[in-house]
Amino acid sequence: MTRKRCFQDGSLFKRGTRRKVWVGRWWEPVIGPDTAPGRIRRSEVLGTVAEMPSIREARQRLSDLLRKVNSDDYRPQSVWTFRSFVDGRWKPEVFPTLKFSSKKFYENVIDAHLNPAFGDTQLRQITRETVQGFLIAKTRSGLSPKTIKHIRTVFGTIIEAAVMQGLLTDNQVRRTRLPRPGPVKEQAPIEPESVTALIERLAEPSRSIASLLAMTGLRIGEMLALRWQDIDLQNGFLSVRQTVYEGHFDEPKTKRSKRRIPLGPKCVEILAAWKPTGAESANLVFPARNGSPLSRRNLLNRQLKPACKALGLTGANWHWFRHAHATLLDSVGTPVGTTQALLGHSSSEITRETYIHSVPADARRAVLDVEKLLGTRGSLIGPKFDPSSGSTRNLSLLIH
Repeated sequence: MTRKRCFQDGSLFKRGTRRKVWVGRWWEPVIGPDTAPGRIRRSEVLGTVAEMPSIREARQRLSDLLRKVNSDDYRPQSVWTFRSFVDGRWKPEVFPTLKFSSKKFYENVIDAHLNPAFGDTQLRQITRETVQGFLIAKTRSGLSPKTIKHIRTVFGTIIEAAVMQGLLTDNQVRRTRLPRPGPVKEQAPIEPESVTALIERLAEPSRSIASLLAMTGLRIGEMLALRWQDIDLQNGFLSVRQTVYEGHFDEPKTKRSKRRIPLGPKCVEILAAWKPTGAESANLVFPARNGSPLSRRNLLNRQLKPACKALGLTGANWHWFRHAHATLLDSVGTPVGTTQALLGHSSSEITRETYIHSVPADARRAVLDVEKLLGTRGSLIGPKFDPSSGSTRNLSLLIH
């Protein structure tokens, strides 16, 4: 039979010399690191003696604080620190279910952002206010809105796990709001001329890799994991069976990511030029000198970024070519369902809302076509007034 908690009045005393304050003290039920129930001594400054001259006022303030602890539906919270919970409970349960790249992503966010700020903080002491201040500080440090969103998502996922295990009563991270982002760097426009100019600026092997990314829509990890057994040059197809991240091979991102993609004559020509005589079917298409996968990070820093800088293209990376492929497919009238299948997306909404962008030349052509269409109606287009009648003056008054 569960022992019923006793009602607490708490204790009250004054502290300080020049600036005296009222301090309340009480016992708070908690869940220990071994999940066994326990209690800790809590104390909190209630206010100054100048604000509350009488002990009766101070007692009322303390009673308000203890109302939650004394309620019948009060649930003790954990004294686990954030770091100990992540290492002792969360990682052992969650990491075995994740892909290698997802593990690295979570570890990077936890080690670089969450542990330095909250590692030694008890879970029950992580409040909405502290998390909101943390997110604002990260925004002011210059991190991108996307990175801030990722940090908050990982943080919220971990705290939600603590709630599900009964260590916390609610998820304070989910109560926060993402700070308003500052000015975002304008990304390079996706148009055939800019894609071609960037590819032509690149040295090998990045030139061939970028060309194939733009013409097939593969992810960079899928491209670097291709083996000759995945390529059918005679019939013009490639099969996506694996992906690679930091030298670690894994299954593709989703079930739909395992797909067969047709190759045009140019793609076949590029791949044929890279195929050595007597190549083993299990050999990588784009290997490093020792036969291991190329490093996407090294290629980005040593070849792609310098080429983008020389051309004045901002925001272009390996994934930019995948967006370019989707956008150009849409530009030539490809149905969304076909684009979704080629990219290996799980839903058409991802394809339509995230990957398809406006090609500037197409946007201008569309506007001109609308003008031409309205121009055929004659009387609908253009202001009609007689300059000699004073209408120009009236128009200027409306403008100013």
